[in-house]
Amino acid sequence: MEHVLAFGFVLIRIAAILFALPMWSGRFPVAWKLTAALWLSILFGFIVPVDALPQTLTMKLVVIGGLREFLTGALLGFLVRLFLAAITLAGQLAGFQMGLAIANVIDPATSDRYSIVAQLLNLTALFVLLEMDGHLMAVQVVAKSFEWIPPFSGAIRGEVFHDLVLSGGTTMFRVALQIGWPVSVALLLVYLAMALLVRVAPQINMLMVGFPITISVGLIVILLGVSPFIVGTERIFQDAFLAVERLLAALGT
Repeated sequence: MEHVLAFGFVLIRIAAILFALPMWSGRFPVAWKLTAALWLSILFGFIVPVDALPQTLTMKLVVIGGLREFLTGALLGFLVRLFLAAITLAGQLAGFQMGLAIANVIDPATSDRYSIVAQLLNLTALFVLLEMDGHLMAVQVVAKSFEWIPPFSGAIRGEVFHDLVLSGGTTMFRVALQIGWPVSVALLLVYLAMALLVRVAPQINMLMVGFPITISVGLIVILLGVSPFIVGTERIFQDAFLAVERLLAALGT
């Protein structure tokens, strides 16, 4: 019975992580999610110490333990999702300034509507994550979570939620500004130049001329910044996994 309960708690935490991660949420088939969760639970079920479970288990303790495992997995997945949300936010800001905010597409991973630029940056970031073996790093982090925080040993306090929301939100906007500032500065100069041109030649229809210029300049800046974006995205994901390890240390104390 102890091994069955340990396997159940492992399954709840892994399922919460998978359902919170951006690559596994949205329209991803539920059967694939459950299959992956079961497979990973079988692998990680052997590293969970059965001695960590209480000697006398009641229905109340089982429900509390299941909710605690669900919150722990959701927190870990939500923290990684914040860093990807920063990249999406940078693409949304760039697309809005380029005049592509009306050209939204549905992201098949999250079922949300994003601009074309945000979708481009998001897909590039996911490819970078796979290229740097981020999926294997994520599996390693999940294994560490069971080593550092066995079932019934995590201390989920209000300060953890407060620090996660405060630091995570600050980091998300900071990373979004770091990614999107080249396009913002370039388009700001373009808007200033067009404003001067309107003052010099008022007969020019700037509404018809401005859209191709802003879109072209934005795409050129994005094209020139592909290499720095890839390097910066790798650093962002490394910081994300470090933040997850700090969260595990905070939950384990």
